[in-house]
Amino acid sequence: MLIFSSILNSRVPVHGQPENIYDQIKDIIMEYIRPEESIILNVLSTTADKSPEDLLEKVTADYVNIGLGYVCVRNRIGDKSYEEARIEEERLFESHPMLSKIDKSIVGVPVLAQRLVQVQGMIISKLCPKL
Repeated sequence: MLIFSSILNSRVPVHGQPENIYDQIKDIIMEYIRPEESIILNVLSTTADKSPEDLLEKVTADYVNIGLGYVCVRNRIGDKSYEEARIEEERLFESHPMLSKIDKSIVGVPVLAQRLVQVQGMIISKLCPKL
């Protein structure tokens, strides 16, 4: 299971929302990130200046058991080739003052691909143990 998570911008309910809207959303997210096959995919905006300020804290926090953990990737923009997009992604995570502090073992589309192969292998071994 691959979960696309977005960070809630505000914990304050807007007009017409219940007072506990933040808790309701959090509970729904927690329900889906419990399986051990979960990967939380943090997709960053294509512009580094819009990266969430607290991303480092969120991906390194140890207060939630989220299966295979987080993977932080950068959106590909326009008609750039896969190779160009990966080079820009790598450059962003190496040079950005905040993003460069994130452990490289949880950064980038190649890491995501590796994690997905792990998940696929785990599922196959559970479903077909004699193979």
